[in-house]
Amino acid sequence: MFPDVSLTEINELERIYLELLDYRVQISGSEYAKYYFILRTIAERNKVEFPLKPMPIKKALELHKDGEKTQDNMKLEKKLLRKTH
Repeated sequence: MFPDVSLTEINELERIYLELLDYRVQISGSEYAKYYFILRTIAERNKVEFPLKPMPIKKALELHKDGEKTQDNMKLEKKLLRKTH
């Protein structure tokens, strides 16, 4: 895919990026709503169709729960990696 960058280098960059984010890989509902409405406003101003609809609350709650679980798993993996090094 990227001939000048190895998979090992991409994995290392990803690991560093996640550490810089402190493994916070989810956004809050308010952040989602903020950017949803910003993008929708930009589309309207430019007379461009905006195909996304607001996310149903049930789906938002499921994504939030999944995000928290993923974040917890990533933090646990980080701790385990530190112990093995």
